[in-house]
Amino acid sequence: MRDQATLKRLGFMTQQGSTHTARTIMLTELTTLFSQLADDTEKGDYLAAIRDANCLAKRSGRSRKLTAEHLASLYGLDPANPIHAGLRYFWSRDEAAQPQLALLAAAARDSLLRDLAPAILAKLLGTSITRESVEAIIEQRWPDRFSAMTRESIAQRVNSSLVQVGYLEGPIKKVRVQLPPATGAVAYALYLSWLQDGRGEMLLQSPWCKLLDASQDRLLELAAQASAKGWMIMRRVDNVVDINFPALASVVDQALQPDTDSNAQQERLHEQG
Repeated sequence: MRDQATLKRLGFMTQQGSTHTARTIMLTELTTLFSQLADDTEKGDYLAAIRDANCLAKRSGRSRKLTAEHLASLYGLDPANPIHAGLRYFWSRDEAAQPQLALLAAAARDSLLRDLAPAILAKLLGTSITRESVEAIIEQRWPDRFSAMTRESIAQRVNSSLVQVGYLEGPIKKVRVQLPPATGAVAYALYLSWLQDGRGEMLLQSPWCKLLDASQDRLLELAAQASAKGWMIMRRVDNVVDINFPALASVVDQALQPDTDSNAQQERLHEQG
């Protein structure tokens, strides 16, 4: 595992905090945004499109401003950010994977979602996932950290995010359901683990792969499909797995360059967003 400073340069949010105190993963807004702006859109242009051009059709200036802030916090919205660059790379190649890609990227940048989603996904299929049950998980993990109102808000929004992705179903009574992983989502989950310096079998045991709720054999099968499509490179000999992401290597290498002006700016942007 890389050190915290390096993870931050790569786009991970390691400090405590969560957009889910106020918003969900905002899948509809993200999908609309990506449909209108190119993969290499600069962060300033993303924010201008949301706040000034109102590309997401928000009703007020305040709503546009908050939407831009929340989307930047969850997804980086910066082509120099390796997490964002990987998200857009796989997003454009596997439409079926888009909800799962959004969840993975958001979990990499939202500590509460990253901690809560696995606990909810660990529930048996068919289990009713109530707001109260998620509140209980929150209170058990972080005793007395949140007020009752904030705890309720987080639980509602995390459940809503998992409904948007497809792990929960139901407008009122939410039930845990099976969601088959998409090829692009598996590739992105492995990419996130690779960014953290995971190698070999550790790649398949990462928190990102566990969010996809699939067996190791199925993950390997879909990773092989992604490799065959040219989205990544996977070599496997018996139980030894080696992967690489040549299409994303340049943005990762740039982010890892020490003491450059671009990295200093990127860190400031991460702190702001």
